[in-house]
Amino acid sequence: MKTRFLKWAGQLGLLFLSALAATPTMAQNYERIALDQNWQLRAQEFPEAHAIPTKVPGMVQEELIRSGLLPDPYYGTNEDQAQWVGERNWEYLLDWEVPTLDSNRTYQLDFRGLDTYAQVYLNDSLILTADNMFRSWQVPVTALLRAGTNQLRVAFTAPLQALRAEIEAFPYPLHKTSVNDTGEPRLANFARKAQFQFGWDWGLRLVTIGIWRPVFLESWEHACIEDVQYYTASITPEVAKVRVAVQLNRTTPGQYELRVRGVENGQFYAKRPLMADEQVVNFDFTIDRPRRWWPNGHGEAYRYHLVCELWRDGELIATHERKIGLRTVELVQQDDAYGISFFFKINGRAIFTKGASYIPQDAVLTRITPEQKTTLLQQCQAAHFNLVRVWGGGIYEDEHFYDQCDSLGLMVWQDFMFACAAYPSFPAFADNVVAEVRENIRRLRNHPSIIQWCGNNEVFLAMKNWGWQLKYGIHGKNNDAMFQSYDDLFQNLIPGILAEEDPDRPYSHTTPTSSWHKAADMGRGSLHYWGVWHGPDDFSGYETTVGRYMNEYGFQSFPDMETIASFADSSEWSLDSPVMAHHQKSYIGNGLIGKFTKKYGQPATNFPDFVYQSQMVQYEGIRRAILSHRLRWGYCMGTTFWQLNDCWPAPSWSAIDYYGRPKVLFQELANLYAPIVAAAVGDARSPELAIISDHPSAAEVMLRWERVDTRNGTRMSSGEKKVVVLQPGTILLEPPLGMVPAKGEFTTIRLEVQGELLSIFKWSGQQEPLRLPQEADWQRFPELVR
Repeated sequence: MKTRFLKWAGQLGLLFLSALAATPTMAQNYERIALDQNWQLRAQEFPEAHAIPTKVPGMVQEELIRSGLLPDPYYGTNEDQAQWVGERNWEYLLDWEVPTLDSNRTYQLDFRGLDTYAQVYLNDSLILTADNMFRSWQVPVTALLRAGTNQLRVAFTAPLQALRAEIEAFPYPLHKTSVNDTGEPRLANFARKAQFQFGWDWGLRLVTIGIWRPVFLESWEHACIEDVQYYTASITPEVAKVRVAVQLNRTTPGQYELRVRGVENGQFYAKRPLMADEQVVNFDFTIDRPRRWWPNGHGEAYRYHLVCELWRDGELIATHERKIGLRTVELVQQDDAYGISFFFKINGRAIFTKGASYIPQDAVLTRITPEQKTTLLQQCQAAHFNLVRVWGGGIYEDEHFYDQCDSLGLMVWQDFMFACAAYPSFPAFADNVVAEVRENIRRLRNHPSIIQWCGNNEVFLAMKNWGWQLKYGIHGKNNDAMFQSYDDLFQNLIPGILAEEDPDRPYSHTTPTSSWHKAADMGRGSLHYWGVWHGPDDFSGYETTVGRYMNEYGFQSFPDMETIASFADSSEWSLDSPVMAHHQKSYIGNGLIGKFTKKYGQPATNFPDFVYQSQMVQYEGIRRAILSHRLRWGYCMGTTFWQLNDCWPAPSWSAIDYYGRPKVLFQELANLYAPIVAAAVGDARSPELAIISDHPSAAEVMLRWERVDTRNGTRMSSGEKKVVVLQPGTILLEPPLGMVPAKGEFTTIRLEVQGELLSIFKWSGQQEPLRLPQEADWQRFPELVR
């Protein structure tokens, strides 16, 4: 969404000239000034930071690193030396000039994000107390602003100081359930702040403080547009009915009117005169022969670029631009012979989702650039992703992120920001959550890419299965209270707000909704499978433990040596070195990587060879998982591995490391996520060739294959075979004579449609074929979604 300053009359006049009978008179109504320069940072308890010049958005840790007052927490074991920053209080100060004030205008300060506990003063008057990183804050300042010099002071309190009394007064040790928080005492679940910043099993602890999103001084005369929401009320091939809800802030009387137009085509869609006291306005318009928004691989991700105009007494005084996509979404959860289904329909079509879980790309959030987000999401699209999951321990992403997902056809599974801990629901906390959830729903609901809201990541699973009752003495009425708080937040409060603000988009109270520990549960909804990492299973577990929607699973590897060299010198290049142990945050990480690399990889003669082998082994595990999920199209309708990216340089489950370097897994993902892929399945003595498709239409596939001896490069045989794929699902073929590789041989199979390469199957004679599903009627799975 863009808000245009109406002083740019020439641009807007040209834009709409062809659509208007006469060029309108443009009033200089709404203005926004970014307060981003000439700030100072200071801390009374740290004399060296008396008046450090800084900018906004920014974090204290970011500025201290830049100023040479804090060593890079990503290097070596410097993380330990950075903890004091998040334990102290800090202040941001800004003196700035307002040349003149207009008594006819309304002025407000807009703080888009404060991290986290802050008191804000304007000219020594307290105007705001903030306590939620995920909220923005708009403060009327007409009475306090003055012509000439003004001062803003933002005083941050360290999270532990802000929360200690609250935690200590709580009737039972709920804070201890924040099992990823590596601080003492734990406090993450009492803080409305990005949970991963308190530590995770793939990330450092870096409790940031600062003004993490922009600050603006806004002013207007007469009225402004605060929000516009577009709903797809109905859609057919002939016509789409779009419902519009506009939130206004009108301060002076007049003859007001709202109009909706297309930006590129200038087409006039709607006009709505306003009654004298209307601040919330609802009306409909239609679009003939609508073009729908489709996910990647299923059609064009088309969007309509619309502008909503506010007119007063014949003058255009405010505009609000947004791109919208017309599509329907449905989450299908129905009882069937195997349990409860879990799949999405977009525009009435069952979609097999293919993606990964996204975490913030840097622990210091203000260092992430729009270009980094764009590059990462474009990589996902090129690898045939159609979905990205925004994980609940991070942040609600910015407009740029979701706009890129919209344009690339990447669906978004959007968690609310709760993860892996039990949360309180006392009135002040619940009220804070209400404001957070309502604001972010309103901010994000116009994005067609968002197809699913989810209450939390693994909270319900953890409360039932992670043994907190015994570990932390949460029994009897306290245990009942813990579960009641869960219901208050995730079964009542959040879905209640969604019913008011975004009723047509699906919601799940948690992910997963089933458990891999219990065989009877695996066919019931979404599943996180960690039997390979946190359980006793080897990679065969990926082939046998398949749920209806695989929302998490994964295996670790090391990043590239260039990335390792950025945080460890060569003396630390071993699994048991202090630096390598410090950067491994999983309690079993390096040992398990070593164990599986020895079992599934090739012998390594040095550390760089071992690092590469760890990536090859990660790829082999995830390859088996993805293909096993896709083999069951209809029963299993989604695969989202953990995790897409990193927030710092370290060994982790990521497919792309902190510096954006793709690991072997990501380099091969396009061959696993392509619309049509091949795999060897069945008995190793007489394997079959599976052609697996989620292509939305029938296709004639040409298989071109070549078998070589890997010891000397000699071509052993080659050939071609046509296969007609009529619908999504799996076709089993007997491999042509000479295709199956023996040990020491390798067959490359290229899958082409109309001369276009879709995917490559690299069949090694060393690999065991994938196990076929145990169900006798598994090839009828596609009937479950038709």
